[in-house]
Amino acid sequence: MATPSEMPFARPQLRSLIGILALLWFSAVLLIAIAETESWLPFPPTDPILTPFIYLWLFGGGSVWMLWRYRYWEVDFQALWGPWPSPVPWRAMLGVWITVFVFSIGAFQFTYGLFSWVSPDAVEGLLNQSLFLSAEDTALPGLYNAMMLVVLVVGAPILEEFLFRGVLLQRLAVRWGMPAAVILSSVIFGILHANFVGLSVFGLFMALVYLQTRSLGLAIAIHALNNAIAAGMERTTALLSPDAQPTLESFQNNWWMGLVLLAVATPFLVRYVRSVWGFTQKPLPYLRSRG
Repeated sequence: MATPSEMPFARPQLRSLIGILALLWFSAVLLIAIAETESWLPFPPTDPILTPFIYLWLFGGGSVWMLWRYRYWEVDFQALWGPWPSPVPWRAMLGVWITVFVFSIGAFQFTYGLFSWVSPDAVEGLLNQSLFLSAEDTALPGLYNAMMLVVLVVGAPILEEFLFRGVLLQRLAVRWGMPAAVILSSVIFGILHANFVGLSVFGLFMALVYLQTRSLGLAIAIHALNNAIAAGMERTTALLSPDAQPTLESFQNNWWMGLVLLAVATPFLVRYVRSVWGFTQKPLPYLRSRG
């Protein structure tokens, strides 16, 4: 049984959060259907312009519900946020982040390179997706691109770090222990992204950063930096080579590059994980911040 100080993370049950997210999804679908029926939408309901708004509705709504529940359980939000490290170990953090970034690229190239032989159409469709769209893809490209930038650099880092590290990690730790919580929360984080392997490892890195520093703010900052650089790289590539489109054939022929990147990054990641894994044996970051 959880002690009184751990009780905030013994409730609510995760199925309650899943139920809230399902309710938010149903309400979004219902609202879109009503808007289409009443001709309130100046664009088709399948237009990508709705994607960033639906994301904020789901993750923002889920976060608001969790904040309300945490307030009921008298969670100390300052302790949940944790201290800002002084000094910030930027050199070490950036070094590990670069390694995770390289691993993520390699994981995408390798796993989808192999999967493309099984389902070439699905992989080709994924390769042709872009974070930023033109007038050919959405009715409101300016609004869509602005909203996607806000979601990537502000919304996703704050909402995902709060839900996955501030909520899920500590909730699972109370039930299953911290080592299992780190792994499970990272895998669930990866499942919600296209690059499952790469983003699971990124989630693992974020979880260990939070355990090591007790700083949710630092995890958010690193997550925002990661998304900003990824978006900047895609935007720069599109501006420099607007007509260049990755082909399935070239992607399949270069699957081995992903394996090389994985081979380079993995030893450094293993070394980092081993060096900080001891923090999984310490009390919850929340409890350590409360002293």
